Amino acid sequence: MSHGELPWKVDGYRNSELSSINYKRQQSVREATRHAWAGYKKYAWGKDELQPVTQSSNLRWGDWAITLVDSLDTLKIMELEDEYAEAKEFVRSIRFDRSPAGYKVQFFEMTIRALGGLLGAYELDRDPILLEKARQVGDSLAYAFDTATGLPTVNVDVNSKSKEYSSRICIAEAGTLQLEFKKLGQVTGDNKYTKYAERANEAIENGERKYKGLYPAFIDSDTGKFDSSAELSVSAMSDSFYEYHLKQHILHGGKEPKFMKRYITSVEAVKEKLVKKSESGFTFIGKLVASESGFSDEMEHLACFYPGLLALGAKVLDRPQDLVLAEELARTCYTSYTMTPTGLGPERFGFKTKEQVNEYNKYVYPGSTRVFNDDGMGGVDSRYILRPETLETLFILYRVTGDPKYQEWGWNIFLAIEKHAKVEAGYAGVQDVYSESSTSNHIDAMESFFLAETLKYLYLLFSPTDVISLDEYVFNTEAHPFRIIK
Repeated sequence: MSHGELPWKVDGYRNSELSSINYKRQQSVREATRHAWAGYKKYAWGKDELQPVTQSSNLRWGDWAITLVDSLDTLKIMELEDEYAEAKEFVRSIRFDRSPAGYKVQFFEMTIRALGGLLGAYELDRDPILLEKARQVGDSLAYAFDTATGLPTVNVDVNSKSKEYSSRICIAEAGTLQLEFKKLGQVTGDNKYTKYAERANEAIENGERKYKGLYPAFIDSDTGKFDSSAELSVSAMSDSFYEYHLKQHILHGGKEPKFMKRYITSVEAVKEKLVKKSESGFTFIGKLVASESGFSDEMEHLACFYPGLLALGAKVLDRPQDLVLAEELARTCYTSYTMTPTGLGPERFGFKTKEQVNEYNKYVYPGSTRVFNDDGMGGVDSRYILRPETLETLFILYRVTGDPKYQEWGWNIFLAIEKHAKVEAGYAGVQDVYSESSTSNHIDAMESFFLAETLKYLYLLFSPTDVISLDEYVFNTEAHPFRIIK
């Protein structure tokens, strides 16, 4: 296959599976992507992020044009060829071996967004410039591995080619590099990148911990010791670490059983320690707070990736019991959207008993919004920052089960995004999902993951299943598709 050619036929009606309704929905998502991209191009071209409310830009990620890089494979998958060609041409000019003076590049974010984005585009295109730039990113980030254990540091100074001094790192940062560096090793033929990934893998696995399958949120990259007082969760600071157990198993074509075993062990531990059911019947994933001083009856939007992971594991490993749990958790995540006036899900939501809800209602002023409904579920952090996790789960569940309700749920979320997050220059986060105010309720940020993940998962939800087939590709945590090594 020559570079630039997609591995499927370019014809919107090529597959009878793509009904007229799904085709129209798919194209609506494509137009939303064009709108977001047009705003980026007009007001933030070559910069890291668009600030859509003020129609300005920022260099938040070290001047690596990260929205552009993160969006490459989205543009390619959606067959936005003019936009893709222009973006790829700009990639030639990006220096991934430098950043503004004094700026420290975030190892984790640039691994999943920059390295992942370039590799994902290369997997679809095979243009050597993409691989050359991916290697440049990998080499710039590799200075972070200069530790006693091989675990990376949080930040790296690419200008001075040195790591950050601090050795405290969360497991999401330390354990979400394996897909990217292993894929880089495979496509370049340079085993040093694979060794970086494997050494970090084993350093985490060898750390002493209380529960088999659960890992404290923080580890020391110099000593390899976990912070035993840190929280236990699959939410912020831990989430994608658990994701990469299964995905390494998939990436290697099932040829390395240790990753399957680690995944299964962690799933069973999560079920035992972190999965709970609210009084009104919502299954959710909470967390054991610092020093196990208590259990938090709250779920983060970030944790809504987990039902999708369970569904993927159920498919790959033939674990039907996990699919049952995945669907229960997905219902909870979707309800976090439908329970709000805007139809958008809060960043964090919690659960109360009926008695607690009655007490809460005593303090709700007449005419004001009731955050906790009669089911005892309500927002704790009411922002929606264009996150993808619930849509990721709906996409995977649809691919695994074929149940069209997941497409309907995804469409409803898309309509809410269109109504409440769309602005003249793109899409903006929403400050309060309980407010339908059309003024002063937007956050002046369009995160790069909105194009890389949120819109991509929506598009694929309404596409034929041969478009980025789960039998041929595995997504990194930023939704960049890597070909399974067979």
